Amino acid sequence: MRKYFPIIISCFFLLISILFWDKIKVPYDVGNLIIGEYYFKRINPLNDLVRFLFFIVPSVSAYLFFYLKTNKITYNFNKNDKEYFLNNSIKKNKNQILNNYFFFFIVLIILDFLSIDFESFLIIDTFHDSVFLTPPINYLSNKEFFQSTLYDYGFIGNNLGLIFNYIFGFFTLGSINFIKLILILLIKFSLILIAKKTTEYLDYDEFYKRLFFILFAFTLICLPNYYDFTSYFSPRSTLYLLLILLIGSALCIKKFSEIKFFIIGTFSLSSLFWWFDIGFYINVLLILLSIYLVIHSKKRNLFFLLFGLFSSWIAFFILFPSEEIKNFFYNIRFIIFTTDYLIGVEYLKPFSEGSTRWTKALLIIFICSLILVNLNFSKRLNLNANLKIYLNLIFISGIIIFNSALTRSDAYHLKYSSGLYTLIFIFIIYYFLFFYLKENKVFNIYFTKLKRNIKQSIIVTLLVAISLLFFSGYLNEKKHNSIHTKLNNLINFNTNIKKLITTNTKDYLQKDELAALQRYKSLSSKDKCIQYFADDNFFPFFLKKPTCTKFYLSNQIVRDFSEEEFIAEFQKSMPNMILYESPTKLMFNYNNLQKAMEFVRDNYEFYENFNGFIFYQKIKR
Repeated sequence: MRKYFPIIISCFFLLISILFWDKIKVPYDVGNLIIGEYYFKRINPLNDLVRFLFFIVPSVSAYLFFYLKTNKITYNFNKNDKEYFLNNSIKKNKNQILNNYFFFFIVLIILDFLSIDFESFLIIDTFHDSVFLTPPINYLSNKEFFQSTLYDYGFIGNNLGLIFNYIFGFFTLGSINFIKLILILLIKFSLILIAKKTTEYLDYDEFYKRLFFILFAFTLICLPNYYDFTSYFSPRSTLYLLLILLIGSALCIKKFSEIKFFIIGTFSLSSLFWWFDIGFYINVLLILLSIYLVIHSKKRNLFFLLFGLFSSWIAFFILFPSEEIKNFFYNIRFIIFTTDYLIGVEYLKPFSEGSTRWTKALLIIFICSLILVNLNFSKRLNLNANLKIYLNLIFISGIIIFNSALTRSDAYHLKYSSGLYTLIFIFIIYYFLFFYLKENKVFNIYFTKLKRNIKQSIIVTLLVAISLLFFSGYLNEKKHNSIHTKLNNLINFNTNIKKLITTNTKDYLQKDELAALQRYKSLSSKDKCIQYFADDNFFPFFLKKPTCTKFYLSNQIVRDFSEEEFIAEFQKSMPNMILYESPTKLMFNYNNLQKAMEFVRDNYEFYENFNGFIFYQKIKR
C-alpha cells in the first residue's frame, strides 16, 4: 500500500481540481469592451491558465513529495550532493552506431516530401490564406516593416511570401504553401535529431539502441502531416524545435557552449519577428533557462546568454528607425492585450459533455508529469542526467506552448500545441516497453543467443517494413495516396512543384469571389489603396494595392485600443470606394469599432450591393 500512496494522493488532488473547476475564476475585467466569447461569458483570459495550473501543480507536487518520502532508493534535489538527480551523467558511447540509421530517416523524409501531391495545395481559403497574401503586398508597396501592417502572426509569419519574392521576384499562394511544406520537412528533420540525441543517452547495447531509435524516430516523423498543418506541429513550430535542440546541446555538451548560449540569447528578439506566440513562449523558456543557470551556478553560460540577448536588442534599437520600433512595440502590445478577448474560446471542463479531446490532453500531460518524476529520481531506472535534461526541456517547452490551447481552445489550437508532450508520451511508452524486454530473462536469453547477422536481418526487415508503411500513406496523411501514386509524384516532383509555385493564385477563386474582385477592381481603379470592413481580406493581393491603414484585418480595429489610430491613419488616405460589408461572417464584429464605423458613415454613402458585397462611395462635399 505504501508504494501506491503517492499515486492515490495525486489522483485525489486531481479529482478535487475537476470538482472545483467551475469555481476557479479570476475576476473579470469589467472595463473590457472587446466583443467576443469572453465578453459574453464574462471570462477573464487568465481563467483557463489558472485552472490548468490548479489541475496539474497540486497533484504532481503531491506525487513528487510522497514519492521521495516513500522511496528510499531515489536521487534528491541537493545539487551539492552526489545523489543529486542531475549528477549521474554518463558520456554517450559509440555515437556512430546510429549515424547510418539517422541518414536513412533523412533520405526517407526527403523522398516522402518529393512524393507529396503538390496539386492538392492549389486551393484558397479567402479568410485564413489572406493573412499570408496581404501583408507582403503592404510591405512591397511601402517598404516598411511594422508601419505598413499590424501583424497577427508576426513579420516573418505573415510575410512568408517575401522569402520567395526576393529569390524569384514574385510570390503566389502556391509558393507560400510550398514554404510551409518545407517548414514541415524541417520539423521532421528536427524530430529525427531529437530521437537520435535522446537515444544516444540510453544505457542500451547496440541492438536495443538501434531498435529503439528506429521505432522512436519512425513514430515521431509520422506526427507532422503535410496535408494537415495543425497536426501536432504547425509550420510555426520549426523555430521552437530548433531552439530546444540548441538549448539541449548547450546544456549537455560543453564544446562551443559559449557560442551556443550567445546564439540562444539572440532568440529573444528574432523569435518575436517569427511568430508572436512562439516568440512569447521562447522568451518564457529563456527566463526559465536563466533561472536554471543561476541555480546551478553556471555564471559563464548565463553571461553569454544575456550577452546575446542584449546585443541583439541593442542592435535592433540602433539599426531600426524610431517609428518602426514604436510600431513594433505597439504591435506586441496589441497582441498581448486584445487577442485573448478577440478570439478566446473557453477550455472545456474535463469529463464534461463533448470534452473527450480536451480531457485526453490534460490526462496525457498529467501522466507524463508523474512518470517524469520517476524517470528523474528513480535509482532503479537510473537515467543519464543528459537524457533527463532533454526530456525535461522538451516537456516544459510543451507545457509552455500548450498555452495556445488554453487561450483559444478549439480543435485547431489543441492539435498543433500537442506535439511536444505527445513526443514525451511516445518516449515513455517505448522506454518502458524496452525496460520490460531488458528485465525479462526469457527475452534476454533469446536475444543474447542471436547471431550478429540475424540481428542485422531483423533491423533491415524492420526498416523495409516501416518504409512501406510510411509510404502507404495510412499513418500521416489526411487522404490516402497509393504507393503507385506517390511513386508517380516522386518521378514528376519537379513538374509538380513548378506547377504549384507558378499557377496563378487567381485561378483558385470561386466564381462569386472572382466576380466581386472584378467589380472591386473596376470601382477602385483610381484609388491607390484598398479599405474594407469585412472578413474577405484577399482583395489587396489580387488588386495589387496595399491597405489604406496598417489594420489589414478589420477585426484589428478595436474600440478603446486601436480605433482612434485607425481613424487617424484612414483620414490620410481615404479612397473613393470602400467595401463596407461582404457575405463572409467569421471574426469581424461591427460592435468592436462603433466610432470608426460612425466616421465611415459620415464620410461615405451606399453605392451598390453586388451579390452581397456592399460598396460605399466617398461623399462629395
